[in-house]
Amino acid sequence: MTFQRRFQYSAWDGTQRPFEMDAFDLLKEATDDLLYHGDPNAALRRLMQEGFEDRNGERVKGLRELLERLRAEREERLANSALGGVFQEISDGLKEVVAKERSSLADLVERADLGGNERHKELAEQTATDHNLELDLLPDDVAGRVRGLEKYEFVSSEAQQQFEELVGRLREQLMQQVVDSIGESLSATTPEDLARITSMLAALNEMLEARARGEEPAFEDFMAEFGDMFPENPSNLDELLEAMAQRMAAMQALMNSMTPEQRALLGELSSGLFGDLDLQWQLDQLGQNLRGLFPDAGWQRSYEFSGADPLDFSSALEMMNELGELDQLEQLLRGTVNPGALSEVDLDRARALAGEEFADSLGKLSELSTMLQESGIVQSGDDGLELTPEGMRRLGKNALAQLFKGLSPDMLGGHNIDTIGVGHERTYQTKAYEFGDPFNLDINRTIGNAVRRRASQASPGSMPAGSISGSKVQLDPGDFEIEQTEQSVRSST
Repeated sequence: MTFQRRFQYSAWDGTQRPFEMDAFDLLKEATDDLLYHGDPNAALRRLMQEGFEDRNGERVKGLRELLERLRAEREERLANSALGGVFQEISDGLKEVVAKERSSLADLVERADLGGNERHKELAEQTATDHNLELDLLPDDVAGRVRGLEKYEFVSSEAQQQFEELVGRLREQLMQQVVDSIGESLSATTPEDLARITSMLAALNEMLEARARGEEPAFEDFMAEFGDMFPENPSNLDELLEAMAQRMAAMQALMNSMTPEQRALLGELSSGLFGDLDLQWQLDQLGQNLRGLFPDAGWQRSYEFSGADPLDFSSALEMMNELGELDQLEQLLRGTVNPGALSEVDLDRARALAGEEFADSLGKLSELSTMLQESGIVQSGDDGLELTPEGMRRLGKNALAQLFKGLSPDMLGGHNIDTIGVGHERTYQTKAYEFGDPFNLDINRTIGNAVRRRASQASPGSMPAGSISGSKVQLDPGDFEIEQTEQSVRSST
């Protein structure tokens, strides 16, 4: 049975990509460097740094441009965002609490006045005066106001309840962010959740202690019991620890980026947050272990936000993760000396961080050495990449092509270049004849020129109808039009 291949055609709309990157085109890009120093490794480094155009004429950005893109992405995030979202919510909530308490004090005095009892009125006025004075003396900073209101005896039960709900909600958010710094899918909504998280941290710290003693950690048993807490499904202990180190470093960067007032407020709110649980100790122990194992995770990094878009805790932690990934990607690009190192980058994540064009260029750069080796142009040697005999032949061909393009045209020689001139290959283009041109006359265009010239010279009514078409055609030197050919250059090879 014979199968016929079917093809489907469609109109060109500008979105199609007819050609992909080609190894031989890359060799053309690197020809000058290879002729200068003969080192494929240095030529590849230049292509990686400066970029090039692919066969579609599209720009493949080099590492310099990619680094500029990363810096622009980081600056844009910092310029548009602010860390005051949660703290502004607290500040506004505290103002509402104080306003409600003052309103209740005014109502207390008004009710006593309407009651007609002078003693009750005096007591109400004294109570209102004392409490208003205490509210007036509350510190201006948010942390101080929270501390003051925690010690304040509310007259209004509604104001007291609103304050307790505000602080409780903030503490829950803070607790969830601390838990999120351990694992993305963890929940801290119930005491049972916290107890299980504590058990997981204790087991993890025990594995680290076992490894420090030279013993093999029971990672499989750990994942069997707590694997549902880690949807990324790490294959070994090192992968798990690296992911946790990145998240905890992001939380630390968030704290480092806050103002002293904001850090003080979080310190006040987190005091007593864990109660009698062992969670705080286990977290501190894990943090110390991870700092020792991953000292370059960015524990000391901080950022200066200057935007107006306030971030809540969840958004701020996500922002810190993105900024950390941008920093890590920048460090990787700065330290890259060969294309193979770029294959470690998660292109999907790079696309989410810096855009489609960034990821496409990064992917093409990572394929440079592999593409050249698979095409047989280069091969691995003791000092890195080396040109193969096939690569040398193609390099020589490219060099001669560039050389002949720069030679002056002449009547002799047989080296074609991409220029119209004297040669044998027709270009199917014509031009008016000039003295010295080869007399390759284009009969059709020459006669047509003569007919049009005569018709244009005849004045209306001076010749009877049909006289032009029936008369002889007389040629003039200005009518001559010749065929053009590809130019050749002369060399002494």
